[in-house]
Amino acid sequence: MPTGYFKHACFVSYVHGQHDLVNSFITQLTTALSNELEAWLDEQIYIDRDRLEPGDKHETRLAQAICESICLLVVYSPRYERHEYCMREFAAMQRVEARRLALLGPAAQGRGFIIPILLRGGDRVPKEIREHIHFVDFSRFTLATPDIARNPDYIEPVARIAKVIFEHAEAFRERALDPCAACTEFRLADHAEVADWQPRFVNR
Repeated sequence: MPTGYFKHACFVSYVHGQHDLVNSFITQLTTALSNELEAWLDEQIYIDRDRLEPGDKHETRLAQAICESICLLVVYSPRYERHEYCMREFAAMQRVEARRLALLGPAAQGRGFIIPILLRGGDRVPKEIREHIHFVDFSRFTLATPDIARNPDYIEPVARIAKVIFEHAEAFRERALDPCAACTEFRLADHAEVADWQPRFVNR
C-alpha cells in the first residue's frame, strides 16, 4: 500500500498506439520499471490506457493522478506534440514540477520531476523536453529487441529512473513537506491554454 504523501510512483504520458511497437514498448517499459521500483517503494505506476476524452470526471481523475505521482514520465515520439491531450498532460506536469521545486527551495537544486524517455525522433525533441535532466534514450527499441526487463542495454537506465523516483520522494518525506496537499483541486490545462502554449513547445 502506498505510504507517505504520494499515491503513485509515476504518471506515464504517451501517445496511445494501435499497433505493436508503441503498445509493446509501453508494456515492457512499465513492467521493467515496476519490477525495479518494488525494491524501493510501495507506490505503483499510474498509466491511463484510454485516450483522454471530454468529461469532467475523467479529466479530474487524470489531473489528480498527475498531482499525486512522484514523477512524470514523458514517452516522446514526434506524434506526442501533435496530440492535444498530451499537451494538456505535459502542461499540467510543468505546473506540478514548478510547485515542487518552489516547495523544496534549495533542496530542489539539480532535480527534475519530469523524466523524458525518447522512443523515436531524437533530432526533433522540443527544447522543453530536451533541456530536462534524466533524459533516457530508448530509440533503439524495436519489436526484435529482447524484453526490456532482461535486456542488458536497458537494465541500468531503468534502475537509474527508479532510484531517481525514490530520491525525489525521500526529499519530501525527510523534510515533512506535503507536495500533494492541494491535489484535489488540481486540474489539467484547458483547451485555450494549450492552444496558446503549444507553438512555444514546438519551437526548436
